[in-house]
Amino acid sequence: MRRLVAALAVVTLTSTSCGGIGQASEVWQASVKGSEDPVATVAPTWMRGLRVVRDNGNEGSCAWSTTYPQVPGAQPLTDALRRLVEARRATFLKWARESGCGEQAGKAPELNVGFGFVAASGDVIGVRFTVYQLGGAGDGKSTTSLWYDGVKGQVVPAMSLIDAASMSGFEALTEKALTEKALTEKALTEKALTEKARLADRSAQTLDDLGFTKDGDLVVTFDEGEVAAGAVGQVQAVLPRAEMEPLLSDFGRRAQAQVMRPAGRMALPGYTADGSVDCRRVKCVALTFDDGPSPYTPRLLQYLARYRARATFFVVGQNVVARPGVVRGALRAGHEIGNHSWSHRDLTRLSARGVRADLARTDQAIRKATGVTPTLVRPPYGAFDRVVRRQSPHPLVLWSVDTLDWLYRNSGHVTRAAVGPARPGSIILFHDIRPTTVAAIPQVLKRLSKRGFHFVTVSELYGGRPPAVAVQGPSPRHP
Repeated sequence: MRRLVAALAVVTLTSTSCGGIGQASEVWQASVKGSEDPVATVAPTWMRGLRVVRDNGNEGSCAWSTTYPQVPGAQPLTDALRRLVEARRATFLKWARESGCGEQAGKAPELNVGFGFVAASGDVIGVRFTVYQLGGAGDGKSTTSLWYDGVKGQVVPAMSLIDAASMSGFEALTEKALTEKALTEKALTEKALTEKARLADRSAQTLDDLGFTKDGDLVVTFDEGEVAAGAVGQVQAVLPRAEMEPLLSDFGRRAQAQVMRPAGRMALPGYTADGSVDCRRVKCVALTFDDGPSPYTPRLLQYLARYRARATFFVVGQNVVARPGVVRGALRAGHEIGNHSWSHRDLTRLSARGVRADLARTDQAIRKATGVTPTLVRPPYGAFDRVVRRQSPHPLVLWSVDTLDWLYRNSGHVTRAAVGPARPGSIILFHDIRPTTVAAIPQVLKRLSKRGFHFVTVSELYGGRPPAVAVQGPSPRHP
């Protein structure tokens, strides 16, 4: 990397823009006109099961907020992203505690970690973190990209896009991009160049952000303050496809192809189309709705779809017969359908034969409407005894958070009753026969999402194996 280090020593630039928390910092791009980031990004809205893990806090007066994606079928990548975020947060908090957040002059220190996908197609995933930090050694904006090779099931660093035998050619192209006339015209004094050369030497050893443009050019991104004055913003070298392509590794070529011609689907070994979530690792809640389907259920399904939230509907058999299409729609949308008896009778008042007949009749109605036999039962009123437990063909599901929406028919009350006591593993009880309940769901989803919760079915909450009587799901190992 010595040639590249030498080149970087002369790319110290000046700029009138200031980077910082909440501000858009200027990005200087070698060989590319304009100031927009040329790195191609993608929003994989089609990727079922994709979840975002959010967390935030305030250490004294030092605020922090972090997000990272949980990618279905790529657990090693999810684990690596989590570790990266946790390490960055731990470093920031350690510095914040030692320096004294409340004693900082001017703006209090702050950390914000966000992400974007630079590739999500075929057997390739690329995730790019953007970190804004105010205060400390990491002050300014920095970016890091991690890549996932689905063929090998391995997380690989950004430099894996380059063939090891072609490293000298890569350095030469980067040097060429960084020393063009447009760049050198903005050079600072010799004294400033000498100072920034030290930063250049440090950054050249760990190039950790490589991506592609939509046309297949390679973009090398340097953090703020590493190869130029901090006020300049990030410096990017864009290497033309024609010159760079022969230097790519086999994985680099696959990544480039998926960026230029995305398949729009994943082809990862172990990828599950049902988008299951591991609630042992992330915060989950199970939203459950009783007594439907009703005239209000279709609107509820729309609200849930906006947040990609899955729920469990415990339906009454006679209502299923009246509205089979609604139940089919809920199932097709990824929700779970459970048995809530035929006509909402207290099962403890029936004989053993009566309990079996009632639940069997409801199972049959659901199966006729959807083609699927339910695997869960919620006894009406939550009432069950030894007879009901023995005669039920499925686990009994109760709840840990009762919104009392049947009593307090007020959307604000329902929202507060659901959100306030919610904890990882909570099973929250609603009734979709109440219009005030359905009207409350957008706020429930919004507030719980901000707290980092994933919305899963009851079966997902227990990893597909709910206990004989389910009340409260497990808490995650890494909340």
